[in-house]
Amino acid sequence: MALARVNVTVSNTTILNGARDTDSFLYINTENTIRVGFTPNRKATFNPGTLTQWSDDDNFNPTGTIIYLFGLEGLISSGWDWLRIKVDEDWNVSIWQDPQRGGYLGLVPTRRHSLAEGFSLPLTIDGLKIRDIKDQAAATLTFLYYNVDGITEGGSLNHQRAHVSVALREPPDVGPLPALTDDAGYHCRLATADAFGADPDVAWIKTTWPEQTAVPNEFTVDIGPGDGKTPVHAGKRTSLLLSFATADTEFGALASRADLANARVTADEGADGWTVIPHTDEQTPYWKIVIPEGRPLRGRLRFSEVVSHLEPGWSDLLVQYRGVPGYRDGQFTGRLYKYGPPYPSNVSFSIFKPRHDPSSGGYLRYSWDGFQEGHVYFFIAGPRGFLVRADVPYDIPDAGIHTDYVFRSSPQGCEAILRAERGPDSLIYIGSVPVPIIYV
Repeated sequence: MALARVNVTVSNTTILNGARDTDSFLYINTENTIRVGFTPNRKATFNPGTLTQWSDDDNFNPTGTIIYLFGLEGLISSGWDWLRIKVDEDWNVSIWQDPQRGGYLGLVPTRRHSLAEGFSLPLTIDGLKIRDIKDQAAATLTFLYYNVDGITEGGSLNHQRAHVSVALREPPDVGPLPALTDDAGYHCRLATADAFGADPDVAWIKTTWPEQTAVPNEFTVDIGPGDGKTPVHAGKRTSLLLSFATADTEFGALASRADLANARVTADEGADGWTVIPHTDEQTPYWKIVIPEGRPLRGRLRFSEVVSHLEPGWSDLLVQYRGVPGYRDGQFTGRLYKYGPPYPSNVSFSIFKPRHDPSSGGYLRYSWDGFQEGHVYFFIAGPRGFLVRADVPYDIPDAGIHTDYVFRSSPQGCEAILRAERGPDSLIYIGSVPVPIIYV
């Protein structure tokens, strides 16, 4: 079962000194043009909406599709600079102020857009004049989207959100230079001691269940050139800046600012002489890595004491490089996957019973999103009270209600199937919700 999401990407299309770089970043003290892509992971429809000021009321439900962009407060210095902001003709925009969140944008499509899975709806935002910010490596932009048909539902589930980490860069003061990623194939590879799934270049982060003891994680980041490429050497001002999208809730962020403040980064194999300077008290925490002049830009960094209380899902490590002789400043990313207990709002249940012999029992199918390690607890209750608790996949108690099970899991979803031995007159509940019986 795949969780329905709109994946959001941000790329800069500003042209300076004849060069354009499509990484996810903003030039400081410069007017930027960015392209935002909204890509659903299932068939979805964006409908024309009414520009309505955002409210944190649980019953807030605007008309049509509306997307709110938070995170620009603190990046834009004046009211005049807010008024510079423009969008392309497929969108309408309004600018508001919120006492807690500061300035933010409201965006609605001007016409209906039906998108197949994997297709992208573009939004161009022009005139983002970013003030001259000192000692801030990145910012987290939050996109809160309402009433995207096929993705969000009515009532309390009519909205979802995505967090995007954008780097903050000094504008180039020289002519076009090559990008380190293009010329030498620079990248980072993330790894954990226990790597799940088929992709070895993913760091697996176990989340901490609410009110449980914090689960610390450790992973390594190998930074270097592509296969067969020679590493470049650091100059007098060469540095790396490592950061994550941070938030207190929802999809796309690795962890909260408070949790990341306790994370540690240390130089490891091949990173001799690299100096790690933490800046964990910033709005978006980051770590500056200073590399001595003349040293090859290739080495390993180790993250430890990484704790996340956020829901399972994908997130990114953002690595910026600055001051590399002969190359313009740029960045690359590494992938992380947070896994943990089943996320309750994305669980589905069904019961299957054979048509030819309905009295022989049936199968309960239980599925959810995210990778699960350890025990999964099933509590099945009926009109006569508690029926069974099953710990899957390890300890199946002899409760007389099932005889076998199937358990499988992956980053795309998890599923367990239990065989139920009760007769057709039993009304089975999951929690307080009756589960329909499907005859096959």
